Amino acid sequence: MPDRRAHDIVWTVSSYLGEGLPWSVLHQMATEYFTAARVPRSQVGYTSALHLAVTLKFLWSPIVDLFSTKRRWMIALQLVLGVLLLGIAPLAEAHAFGWLWLALAIFAVIHATHDVACDGFYLAALDPRGQALYSGVRVAAFRAAMVLGGGGLVYLAGRSSWLYAFGLAGVIMAVLSGANALWTPRPVEQRASDAAGGGRRPWSASFLDAYRTFFAQPRIGAVLAFIFFFRIGDIMMFAMAKPLLRDLGLDTATRGLLTGLGTAVTIAGSLLGGALIARHGLERWLVPMAFLQNGAIPLYILLSLGWFSTGGIVAIVAVEQLAAGIGNAAHTVFLMQRCRAQFSASHYAFATAVVALASTLAGVASGHLNTWLGSPLYFTFAFVCSWPSLVLVFYVPRERSPA
Repeated sequence: MPDRRAHDIVWTVSSYLGEGLPWSVLHQMATEYFTAARVPRSQVGYTSALHLAVTLKFLWSPIVDLFSTKRRWMIALQLVLGVLLLGIAPLAEAHAFGWLWLALAIFAVIHATHDVACDGFYLAALDPRGQALYSGVRVAAFRAAMVLGGGGLVYLAGRSSWLYAFGLAGVIMAVLSGANALWTPRPVEQRASDAAGGGRRPWSASFLDAYRTFFAQPRIGAVLAFIFFFRIGDIMMFAMAKPLLRDLGLDTATRGLLTGLGTAVTIAGSLLGGALIARHGLERWLVPMAFLQNGAIPLYILLSLGWFSTGGIVAIVAVEQLAAGIGNAAHTVFLMQRCRAQFSASHYAFATAVVALASTLAGVASGHLNTWLGSPLYFTFAFVCSWPSLVLVFYVPRERSPA
């Protein structure tokens, strides 16, 4: 049904532009702003702490499942984020750092809650095949938002002012909210506060049920360990990829072009992976995609030895990013399949919190480990860190969690 498919692509893009732009505000625009304002480097580094809201979102995520619908939460929070950005704009222009940090902290919590609603709505609005098929579209839209925020809006700030950059980001969020109110579907959502027999349960009991049902699923220990280790090697590799490319002689402009190429190839890999899973099922593709993604990490071990020309470096980066995109599609669908429909927003938040924890720990340790070990041993260690996932992939459930 081409019309249905086009409509699903449109709202998936608009929804995940709305998820990606706030992330870009916190982790790209804010970093660029404080750098331009010449504040101490320690304060620039504090922007990483804003990601803590995403890591901890599982603590309050059941609220999204318990009250109203995920569609309403998503649309309303996109509008709230837009209004907050319009308030952040004059604070940034006035260099009111105290109030600005407070506003960014509030923005981070709202952004994390919106993530819960947006991901939960995606799971509610699409069947399992659609969830896999459009997983690459999600990645593409999120990456496009990063380019818009970290590239376009930062460029605008440099050419004019941060008032216009943050203000325009707020207008875009408000427009996305209005657009999603018009064209997102209205799926029938199973309310988490409804008992199996059709009655109403106290919200506190349903709140605890969100945790109980997630941690009661089969082989939960193996599932959590697999989620944690699946991408940790890839995350460690990516964290030190830029310094490696610099050491290999690639200047800033070349690295920028290579980043653009890598983004495009990652999106292509995500689209390909999602299409294969939608066609044949995760049961067939989880094992080979896990080995493909993590088996590409040794390419960076070879790269760190300095044997390749610029053309060889570009080829290696492209192949690794393609494998990473395919693996990311498998990882995303696996996370989706661990979610029960009744608590889809909460369960997905729990799963992604484990991913965020792995990303935070790997990111913090990567610089110290790279300095201590040197690049060849560091990328070897990153590959070794992926091995647990290559064992666990044979033991985790590959079928969808019971509804």
